[in-house]
Amino acid sequence: MSDNSIESYPGLDAAAPAMGAPAFGDVGGAAPPPPPPPTGDTVVQPPPPPPDRPACSNPNCGNPTEHPAEQDWQQLVSPVPVEGQLYRLRPKEAGMAFPTEADFRAAVGAVRPERADAHSLERLRNAWSEQVSGKLSDWSEQIKSNLNDLAEGWSGTDFEAFEAACSQTRELVEDLVDDVDATVASLQSTEEALYAIQGGGSGEIPYPAPQFWIDGDWHSWVSVHVRPAWWHGDCIEYTCQDAEHVLALGGAEPDLATEIIDYIDDRILHYIDYYASPVNIERDGLDPAKGLTVEEAKELAVADAMEHYGTLVDQSWGAYDARQAESNEDIGQRSTDTDAEDRSVRTVRSDKEYPPSADPAYMNLEPPPMEQPSGTAQPMASEDPSLEPPVGEVPPPAPENPDEPAEDDEDPSGGLASGGASAATGGGFGGGGGFGTGSTTAPSASTPSMGGSLGGAALGAAAGGAAAAAPGSRASTAMMSGGGGAGAGRGPNMDDKEREADVDLVEDENMWGFVNEDDDPYA
Repeated sequence: MSDNSIESYPGLDAAAPAMGAPAFGDVGGAAPPPPPPPTGDTVVQPPPPPPDRPACSNPNCGNPTEHPAEQDWQQLVSPVPVEGQLYRLRPKEAGMAFPTEADFRAAVGAVRPERADAHSLERLRNAWSEQVSGKLSDWSEQIKSNLNDLAEGWSGTDFEAFEAACSQTRELVEDLVDDVDATVASLQSTEEALYAIQGGGSGEIPYPAPQFWIDGDWHSWVSVHVRPAWWHGDCIEYTCQDAEHVLALGGAEPDLATEIIDYIDDRILHYIDYYASPVNIERDGLDPAKGLTVEEAKELAVADAMEHYGTLVDQSWGAYDARQAESNEDIGQRSTDTDAEDRSVRTVRSDKEYPPSADPAYMNLEPPPMEQPSGTAQPMASEDPSLEPPVGEVPPPAPENPDEPAEDDEDPSGGLASGGASAATGGGFGGGGGFGTGSTTAPSASTPSMGGSLGGAALGAAAGGAAAAAPGSRASTAMMSGGGGAGAGRGPNMDDKEREADVDLVEDENMWGFVNEDDDPYA
């Protein structure tokens, strides 16, 4: 066999767990990974922790700086089971606010390696199947067939030794193909499991929901602090004027906030009107001289609202906390399942012996270097939560050169095809003797000039050839110099039927500028 790549193959390495969790790389810095230990299973060192995240500047804010489900979500999304998945993933609807399109895609991209498709299990599996097993699958039959051909003209002890070595090589290749096929099957199983964990065909995965903290009481808050996952710095704050939007972000009915606000306003007016009567003031033991202030009316109205709506509001926030806890639990369970699948990735190997005649000097027994894929950055949310889910539309590709005009926008008045001014005048030939002065006289409509109707390249070739053949000729000076005579700056009149016998311009095969496309330097 002329291909001795089989001699350099030491066999598939027995699979230790692919790596520690997360198997496809956690998010770390740009520093290279530490070298693997000299013996034993490869131990993947965890990346250094990210720098401290800026917290909310309000010391009383009850929102934790980091969302409790962040790390589990990163573990869940970091594996890449199939290609083209970035815009197929989408947050699972769970009665809570969504991240914006930009924040969601950025978070997915951040926890995955650069050029994530190149690290997908799908591509890895196909490479094992097509580039390894596919290329080795017919080797055994080729060895057998070629050996039979040799047997027709070769016999003796040397042939028998060669035949024995070939038989061992066939067994080695067949066992190797079996191991590769088993590895491919294992990769496919892991790929399908991870794909299902990440939402399968729908691509829907849970996403950490924003956290809420109310600065004040629910009926008269100062502000509401909203903190999405991977948020840095001060929380997003909403005042009571945004009550409807806040409830919508929490998955509650916005009309509830409107109803409570209207109820409190109505009760304030009711109490002001009620205590406008001295009889009612005296009956309830109020100071007749002072009456009822607006603040006192508001306190009475809020007390009524708490009694009327308190249970409903508590149920709404309690339901949000329950949905968030359920979502976090779902993320955590999927993360655990992902870790188990990551650790199950193994190559399959059976012990194989090389033929006794194999020379280790011609073998490369060093395992190939492996690269630890990792995320590119720590996710960082930068936009307010949205009430609309990301749609997952792939953005249109940017033009390669936006400054380059479209092909259909070519200027029909310039270039070689039209004989532009630079060719008709001295611009294109200013450095050549005898062509330094060009005519600026426009050709007439009835008598098209050679410079205006022919291509600049054809004009240059024809006029240049004529000038070289006859430097003082009438045609060269009349066509190009623009000096003397009524015909200065023009070519010969195409409408003339009679021509002088001693014309100086002789046509050649390329008189009209037709050039083979393969030979045209401007094509």
